[in-house]
Amino acid sequence: MKIMVTGAGGFIGSSILEHLLNCGHTAEGHIRSEKGNLTETSLPADVDVIVNAAGKLGLPNVDITELAASNSKLPLILADFCAEHQIHLIHLSTPGVTGLHSDIKEDAPYDPWGEYEKTKADGEILLRKHPLSIENMITVLRPDFVYGPCDMHKFELFNQIRKGWLPLIGFDGASIRPTYCADVCRAVEASLPGGCLSGGLFNIGGSEVLSIRKFSLKIASSMGVKLRILPVPRLFFYLTLKLGPLCPGALSASKYKLFGTDHYVSISRAEKAGFSPEWSTTCGIDKTVSWYRAEGLLK
Repeated sequence: MKIMVTGAGGFIGSSILEHLLNCGHTAEGHIRSEKGNLTETSLPADVDVIVNAAGKLGLPNVDITELAASNSKLPLILADFCAEHQIHLIHLSTPGVTGLHSDIKEDAPYDPWGEYEKTKADGEILLRKHPLSIENMITVLRPDFVYGPCDMHKFELFNQIRKGWLPLIGFDGASIRPTYCADVCRAVEASLPGGCLSGGLFNIGGSEVLSIRKFSLKIASSMGVKLRILPVPRLFFYLTLKLGPLCPGALSASKYKLFGTDHYVSISRAEKAGFSPEWSTTCGIDKTVSWYRAEGLLK
């Protein structure tokens, strides 16, 4: 198939593009920094599928206008274009649109917990109401806690573990469902026309739910590091946030929620459709650690 991948300059988008090419598809990526902003005039009409992996994260230097343009408005632009040219659309969303909850299913009510998640929810809602969705030509995927080679967002955790110690909120930290990026790429492939995930909304997650403690110990084992985990009472973290400008830079309200609140998806809908994760957490971590070391990031 002929496929265009938006957001191909990012961690997940670049992984998807490489995977599709390795599967024998004709795939092209759009990288914002190289090709400018994405508009209808820059979209190719001769493709079979557009995969939307573009998105702005809710970082301190990103304002709500940028978040809305990338996470809310762009998906609608793509859907309108795809409807006009009868192109299938695969859109990558986030489980955060339904909040921080345990074993969350696709039909849970929207409950976004941050500005990033709010704008992603707005974009997803527009797609689910779009006429192209009624024609079963839109697939929305919500990948959960994705990690892997080229991921610089989770690198902070890996690098801290390399130092041999890790503070945790409570004894175990939050329960999560780590998802190796290759399984997200497989989910995109399964969402192509004729695939088992083509059309609809699906959570995508790894094979097991782990506490941050257990996930971190697996990372330490892969690195050959003896890890000291330092449980810190939740009240201490909460009070530290109240210090305002005096609060340590590594601590934020979003990290307090993310690493202190259980949040993971149910993958039963995807499994019933015929898609299951293939990568174990151990194998995924080993691949990730190997890439960080090859790049000279972990020494």
